[in-house]
Amino acid sequence: MRPICFLSDFGLADDFVGTCKGVMVSIAPGIQILDLTHEIPGFKVEAGAEILQHATRYMPAEAVYLAIVDPGVGTKRRGVALRTSSEAFLVGPDNGLLLSAAEAMGGAVEAVALTNDNYHLQPVSNTFHGRDVFAPTAAHLAAGVEIGEVGEEIDPISLVDMQVPDAADGDRDAGFSAHIISIDRYGNARLSVLEDRAGFGYGSTVKVDAGDGDMAVKYVETFGSAKAGELILVPDSHWRLSLAINRGSAAQALSLKVGGRVRIQPPDGPEDAGA
Repeated sequence: MRPICFLSDFGLADDFVGTCKGVMVSIAPGIQILDLTHEIPGFKVEAGAEILQHATRYMPAEAVYLAIVDPGVGTKRRGVALRTSSEAFLVGPDNGLLLSAAEAMGGAVEAVALTNDNYHLQPVSNTFHGRDVFAPTAAHLAAGVEIGEVGEEIDPISLVDMQVPDAADGDRDAGFSAHIISIDRYGNARLSVLEDRAGFGYGSTVKVDAGDGDMAVKYVETFGSAKAGELILVPDSHWRLSLAINRGSAAQALSLKVGGRVRIQPPDGPEDAGA
């Protein structure tokens, strides 16, 4: 039986995660469910896609990924299941959440729209396809059902694409604009630029404008390189630049929000360029 890697924006205050897991265990007793996270910001598909893509390198090769960030639930958006060239499965809404993760595992080689009611709970709620459509489908796939059984074949090219950003907008020499993909529980703001695209070294002092004008910010390798309370740029565990405060919350101090823009201007001269 395949393990299920479960990601959502459900949070843990309500019963949403628990009921989805109950459905899966009822269908496939003894199944292993790995909770990746249920704290994706509500309705933020891009944040979910980035975290899901990053997680694929650490999950079992044969995993079924159940991913639910679904602001279009109850509309004409499709529910889908994908098979990748690595033989992993992904199940969720066709809104851009799944495709970057599929590409990280070699691409989607087979896709179906989840049209077979035999693999859904009945009646299907208009507002909770996570419990009634996606969770049971994921459990059946994990238990060995063939992907072609759970719905009608569709062309993988037709899947909604939301590219997870890997670079910032603009000329690095003149400065660039990134946006905030997500904010973690510590208040660190993950930006839409990978560290190897930054173009400046550790120890550099750059200008950062998060909405209230330029601030001088040092780019450091680790939190331990900064003083407590110091505003910094630091590469996070996803190898993206993050705007952070050592032992503090950058999001709270600077009123940062997911989707907000951050302007970064490289060092002015050699004395500010760092290593």
